[in-house]
Amino acid sequence: MKLDFNKAISRLGTGSEKYELRQKLFGTDDVLPMWVADQDLPTPPFILEVLKKRLEHPILGYNHMPDSLYQSIVNWQAQYHYEVEPSDIVFTHNVANGFFMAVSAFTNPGEAVLVQPPVYPPFLTASTIENHQCVEAPLILKNHRYEIDFDAFEQKIIDHQVRLFLLCNPQNPSGRVWLKPELEKLAAICLKHEVVVVSDEIHADMTYPEHQHTPMASLSEEFKNNTVTLNSPGKTFNLGGLQIGYAIIANPELKAAYLKICQANAIQDLNLFGYLATQAAYSDEGRVYRDQLLQHFLGNIQRLKAFFNEFLPQVKVMIPEASYLVWLDFSALFESQAELKTWLVQQAKLGLNDGESFGKAGKGFMRINLAVSEQTLTQALDQLKQAILSTSFSK
Repeated sequence: MKLDFNKAISRLGTGSEKYELRQKLFGTDDVLPMWVADQDLPTPPFILEVLKKRLEHPILGYNHMPDSLYQSIVNWQAQYHYEVEPSDIVFTHNVANGFFMAVSAFTNPGEAVLVQPPVYPPFLTASTIENHQCVEAPLILKNHRYEIDFDAFEQKIIDHQVRLFLLCNPQNPSGRVWLKPELEKLAAICLKHEVVVVSDEIHADMTYPEHQHTPMASLSEEFKNNTVTLNSPGKTFNLGGLQIGYAIIANPELKAAYLKICQANAIQDLNLFGYLATQAAYSDEGRVYRDQLLQHFLGNIQRLKAFFNEFLPQVKVMIPEASYLVWLDFSALFESQAELKTWLVQQAKLGLNDGESFGKAGKGFMRINLAVSEQTLTQALDQLKQAILSTSFSK
């Protein structure tokens, strides 16, 4: 199965969030949208075939979650040396949905939830529901790579009596893959202070070959019983529209609390096409596809890096260790975030994610989505080049 990622595919008229919201987000439809983390690449053909086959049956009624679905998740997680029991799996509508339910399940209104900005925006919003305190332990930027200040992290827990920690592993927006010793330190601190860990691992399948994803819950039985893992095949296999998500919860008490919130919100199981797509994705074909996809992403990342090196070296490109999202540091060129956004929209005609939406630590940054065809990336780079040539930047 050799896949072609060369040509752009039009998504106009399909209800695509990425395209339909351009006017609302950027004030114009005349931008190439490279923001929200879904792919402008075809969903894998072997998954589409499974869905087409099911559509040959004339009835789309209520569906039951088969044992084979649970086993496909168990088998998929085993590649990360993460032993999962089928009974540990609880389905959600998506991973972000899982954050909100976790906050309600594991904390009381008004209690503190810890996050590490810059971080995926739903981390910030989920930690403020029901009058919760959003406590920030910002990551430290060292040599253009994010690190954790473990002393500050622990002190935040003590000072604010934190009850829940939302971890992004791998990290979004930077693509940082946390090392096993780093995760062990975080887990030990949380266990010491009785802080439940919710680990978002949705980008794990897109970890590049020279790096190794470590699930937080795989570190030890103690840590497994203090961790809720959230995941989905949605990012890797471009299935965002099917609203697929699942939580892995080994601790019976945590699972019971989580299920209580699910039931209160009438959240149960996946829809018919969600479960069929998940089974198809978490297969041998899925692994082969994923490996080819990562090679395409690496090529796009290298092209972007080479472009800025040549035409605008003041922009620092943070090479991701996982994911197709790239964190760009424009802080050397623009005094304000508003100026940066205006230049990108009006001059480069690109719609990217505003760095400040990931927290105050994102000032001066933008996140670009490189899950696009070679043709689309060429267009984006051409637009950037024209914008650079028409702007006087000090060298």
